[in-house]
Amino acid sequence: MGSLLIRAIVAQLNQYLNSVDGPPADASSDHAVLGNMAKSRIAGGEDSNIEDKIVVSLVNVSEESSLKNKPAFKRNDEQHYDSYPSAYVNLYLLFASNYGSYPTAIDNLIRVLEFFQGKKVFKFKNAPLSTANLEELDRSIDTEISIELHTLSFEQTNDLWGSLGGKQVPFLLYCARLLPVQAALTTGRSALISEIDLTTLS
Repeated sequence: MGSLLIRAIVAQLNQYLNSVDGPPADASSDHAVLGNMAKSRIAGGEDSNIEDKIVVSLVNVSEESSLKNKPAFKRNDEQHYDSYPSAYVNLYLLFASNYGSYPTAIDNLIRVLEFFQGKKVFKFKNAPLSTANLEELDRSIDTEISIELHTLSFEQTNDLWGSLGGKQVPFLLYCARLLPVQAALTTGRSALISEIDLTTLS
């Protein structure tokens, strides 16, 4: 579900950028792409697909510990299913404005700020993902994710870009909060109790 979430965000960001600035000159291209900034040319990589783009990278994951103690069962079709409770995680998404022109990089970074200022909650049910796995999309259809700007200190910023192996470009870091992670496997199941026979107590 994680990549589905990020692709949904990138797709909606591209819709916004197209509506404001128009589509890219190359019709087969997008303003924003999911990619690894560690593979950019400024980091010594060779991924040309993330040049002159807003590059969205997953740079960290944390567990929401306050939601760990939820019941480990669910009910479906008169059956009681034992399963591990969902884990809730936060995804830290880097939006790097990876353009050769510095003024263009700043302008496009402001567009990202505008986009998230107007959209702080993402729902899978209206995500523009026609190529998504239908089974995965169906399991995620009721999921809602909140997005918050995450500000780094100068030291943390230096550590982040040092880990990516390249020079810093204009960037924003957002936290996508409370993504539920649930294994598809069920640990056990049993029929629900529908009535009690009191005659056995006499």
